[in-house]
This record gives sequence, structure tokens and C-alpha cells, in this order.
Amino acid sequence: MALWIRLSTWCFGGNEFGVRALGTLAAAAGTGVVYLLSWHLFANRAAATLAGLLYCSMLLIAAGAIIVTPDTPLVFFWSIALYALAQIYRGNDARWWLVVGIAMGLALQSKYTALLLGAGIPCAMLTVPRMRVWWRRPEPYLAGILAFAILLPVVVWNYRHGWASFAKQFSRADVDGLGIRYVAEFAASQIGLLTPLVFVLAAAGCWLALSRRGNEGRDAELFLVSLIAPMMLYFLLHSLHARVHGNWTAPAYPVLAILGAQAAFRASEFGERMRSTIAFCRKWAVPTGVGIAAIAYLQAIAAPLPLDAAKDPTSLMVGWSLLAHEVEGVARREGASYILTSSYALTSELDVYSDGAIPILQFDEPMRWLSFERPQESLFSSPGLYVTEDVRDRSDELVSRFREMRRVGEVARTRDGRLIARYVIYLVAKPSRAVLDAAE
Repeated sequence: MALWIRLSTWCFGGNEFGVRALGTLAAAAGTGVVYLLSWHLFANRAAATLAGLLYCSMLLIAAGAIIVTPDTPLVFFWSIALYALAQIYRGNDARWWLVVGIAMGLALQSKYTALLLGAGIPCAMLTVPRMRVWWRRPEPYLAGILAFAILLPVVVWNYRHGWASFAKQFSRADVDGLGIRYVAEFAASQIGLLTPLVFVLAAAGCWLALSRRGNEGRDAELFLVSLIAPMMLYFLLHSLHARVHGNWTAPAYPVLAILGAQAAFRASEFGERMRSTIAFCRKWAVPTGVGIAAIAYLQAIAAPLPLDAAKDPTSLMVGWSLLAHEVEGVARREGASYILTSSYALTSELDVYSDGAIPILQFDEPMRWLSFERPQESLFSSPGLYVTEDVRDRSDELVSRFREMRRVGEVARTRDGRLIARYVIYLVAKPSRAVLDAAE
């Protein structure tokens, strides 16, 4: 992600637009990949066009593309791998395995979820007859080796740092009791992020593929379902014991768009009531998705909807510049030489929007900051500030680190005068031990 953002800002400037531009372009390119995938697999230009439109009208794609997360490059490189696999499915051209290996390696560099595509490929090789020939060929195994080679720097870093990110991510698989609380939440998040009408089409497309109704294109549909089945099954099982964030399944969305378009053009294979439902969804899915995305963008820009600012997701994007300015004002007033936080998000936002004159440091979670130069202890000989959101106040952990500590102010992050979050500020001085946690 650091390289992705650096490339984007190098091309488009070191501001909010520059940070987000490459992700938006990648989402647009992904729409083209979805179109080509559908066209090459099913040779129906109308269905391919609908697939591309369904994809770019999904809320996660249409609005989520401007939010820079690991999902952006993950979905992009996953889509490239899908396209290469479709070419292998169509023509048995072994050279495409090279593209699969490179794309999978870059997807793995983006997010470990790409491991589930590594599970989807052998699944497709088991379930789709024309893919079984590759079990006896070296190219799939060489593609896996190539993907691992691209991931190797991440593995080496983990080896040198106690397998930190592997332990963090794979600890999510720990099971501590089962229930259905999160299953409904998982389903609701998918309906919302796909948008409801696209969800209906995608579900119908998956049903067609798995029920194997009709003959035309059924192996191609099964091929697509097989590639995402391990991921969807894993997250469904995960939801039996823990929360699954809706964006985690984002790599499945290109396939779901294609299958949804196929269902729209094969409505005759369903019963009368379902046919009318699919016809309605085919007509209104794209306009509805575009409308929902437009509302999301409008809310992000002007916040016309009277939502609780603290619970409005678009509020995460506003108020930081003024907050940083106010915190810097308190720092100058109190003669602070540094600013401490206990949140990597707050640290990053203050650092981006401050003038850079005062170091901003997170005193805990040192593993997040290994790539940054650790400050000299002499920095802490002068007074500093501790800034924290009031509901995440961890000032009690600083009592043992400083001989002097007192509350000196309070600032708020607001949107058009409406409170988003409140932050408290403490003055700290005379450290009694190391201020920053040591990296393990």
C-alpha cells in the first residue's frame, strides 16, 4: 500500500486527490476487465456490457474506490489473475500461468486474502473438466512458486520480526464459540455493498451455476464460481464465530457481476415469479446502484442527510485539517516539543495535516513504526502533549511514564458545526522511564 500510494502521489500530487486517484483508475480499469472476462467466456456483448455496468454500480466499487485500503490493489490484481485464468480455461495457453503468478504475487503483497484465490484455482481444476489437464502440467506449480517469490520480502520481514503481521491476521481464524449473530450481519453487509438488486442477480447467477441448469456456458459459470467458492465459504464459516467486514469479500465482486449478468440474460430458466423479479432487477439494478453511490458522494461532499455525524461513515473523511491546526495551537501555547497519541490513525492524520514542526508519535504499538526513525530520548526532556479521543483515553498508561501530567484542553472534530468526535489533551513532562514502547 505504501508503494501504491507513493506511485499515485508521484503521478497526481501529494494531496487527497493524489492519494486516491490511482485507486479510482484501478476501479475503472477493473470494469473493463469484467467486461472482457464476460465477453471471452460467454461471447455475449450485451451480457458483458451489463456485467461491467453492474460491477461499477456496486456501492463498494462506485463509492469505495476513493477510499484507499488494501482492497483496492487486491481486487485489481485478483481481477488480472481471473482474466489470465479465463484465457487458460478457453485455450490451454500455458503462457498465461506467468501472468497468474505475477498477479497473485502482487495481490498477496496487497492483502493475505489473496491466499484464498490460491485455494480457488485447485478448486476449479477439480470441478471443471477442461481444467483437470493442468494437474499433470508444471505451469500451475511454477505460477505458485512465482507468486511466493514475489511475496518473499513479506515473509522475510515477518521472520525478522516475530511473524508479526502473520500472527495479527491469522489470529482471526481462532474460534471461540459459535453462533448466528454475525451471519445475518454478514449477509446484510453483502446486500448493502453489492446493492440489493445486484445482490438478487448475483445470487440467481450463482444458483444457475451450481444447479447446472441448461447447457450453454454452464462450465464457464461453474469455473467462475469455483474460483471464489473457497473465499465465500471461508468467510461464511468465519461469520459463525466472529464479525466479517463487508469489504473482505470484495475480490468476489467481479465474478458476481458476471454471474449476475448471465442470470439477467437467462431469466427464462427460472419460474414465472423469479423471471419477473430478474426482469425488474435487470432494468433497475444499474440506475439504483448509481443513485445510491451518488447519494454517498453527495453526503461525503455536503452532508445533506441529517445523520448523526459520529455514526456517518463519510465523517471519517472530514475535519482533520482543523483538528490538527487546533492541536498545534495548544502545543505552541504550552511549549510542547512533541505530541503523543495512542492511535495509529490519529497519529497519521495529525502528521499529514500538521505543518511538520512538532514530531507526532504513537507511544504504543511500535511494530507499526519500524520503518520510521525512532526519536532520541533527549526529545522527551522537554514537555509534550498527549492527544486522544475521549472515548479511547489511555492517559492512565502514561502515569507511570511521566512524573507530571495534567489535562490542559479539549478540542473537537466537527462537520458544519456538528460534533464528530471529541479529543482531550494532556500536558506531560519529566519522564520517569522510556516514553515509547520498545519493539519486541
